[in-house]
Amino acid sequence: MFYELTERESIKAAIDALCLFLEEEGASAEKIFDSKLVATELVENVFRHTLGTACLESKIENGKLELKVYSSAGGTPPTVSRRAEVFAESGRGLFLIDSVCVERTQQEGLVRVLIELF
Repeated sequence: MFYELTERESIKAAIDALCLFLEEEGASAEKIFDSKLVATELVENVFRHTLGTACLESKIENGKLELKVYSSAGGTPPTVSRRAEVFAESGRGLFLIDSVCVERTQQEGLVRVLIELF
């Protein structure tokens, strides 16, 4: 699946389609939730931290969901995630992503994650 998202309002439709795809493939409710969390966080970060558009690409291979999120404006998140302070208003996203993914890699303008589905 591939979606080009030019505005925040288009995120929900893309994430809903991803969840439906995962449900049809037999993923558990927990893994669908994890995938929704990760995809939403990565796409939202593009809109929050850049002035570009986002592309969301997904596929299942060898029991793992591969999600790729591209930013047209480039940018790279930190390679190491840290738990945010208890009262911090932001900064939890990458920590949450890393807690549910088996792998996260990145290069300029691209973040790729793997989520164990089965």
